[in-house]
Amino acid sequence: MSYKEILNDLKRRIFKPVYFLCGEEPYFIDKISDYVEANVLSEDEREFNQTIFYGKEVSMEQILETAKRFPMMSEFQVVIVKEAQNLKDFASRSGKGDEGDDDESMNEKSSASAN
Repeated sequence: MSYKEILNDLKRRIFKPVYFLCGEEPYFIDKISDYVEANVLSEDEREFNQTIFYGKEVSMEQILETAKRFPMMSEFQVVIVKEAQNLKDFASRSGKGDEGDDDESMNEKSSASAN
């Protein structure tokens, strides 16, 4: 899907369970991520149902545990992982060793999930 298609779906509140956003232009990734962060949930829903992680500070296990939670007084649970290419244990789960941690080997820039 293109940037415009994703943004149009989000504006019409047509959500996919998971978005993996990657590419050479971080501007578009940030625009989509910022839109999800600001618009999928109401301000009241965000406190219990929206979590933002940064790849350097979180493990895959923490992300999965958070994504599996049921929403509280909301239709959706939103988990955003920024700078996902820096996930501590991503390389080991993908079959690469520590040498696979550079930006060239992992192209995922951001992930967003709306359950």
